[in-house]
Amino acid sequence: MMISFTLTPVEKGVLRCRHTGAFTPEDVRALADFFYDYNGKLLVALPGTSGEECAQHMQRFRPMMPTTAIFGAKIDPSILEISESYYTRKVEYFESEEEALAWLREQ
Repeated sequence: MMISFTLTPVEKGVLRCRHTGAFTPEDVRALADFFYDYNGKLLVALPGTSGEECAQHMQRFRPMMPTTAIFGAKIDPSILEISESYYTRKVEYFESEEEALAWLREQ
């Protein structure tokens, strides 16, 4: 069975999460567990996927995401908005990986 995402180090304190296929229920649980335990920064790479495909998962995971920069698929930035009542970290969308990494380094 193919997992729907991979995690690889980018630099100290930053992991890349690359979307590689459709999410199974097991993948959703594994990603939720990862978000719960991970305290670093995350670079989410979505090349080759559609924004619609990712939108429902982004909305579900948003409250638990670490400081995250997303790039590689056109997504509606409004799906990243969240009520201020949550204790959340910043999650931003960028056009390029370079912009995303530069922002993460400033956080």
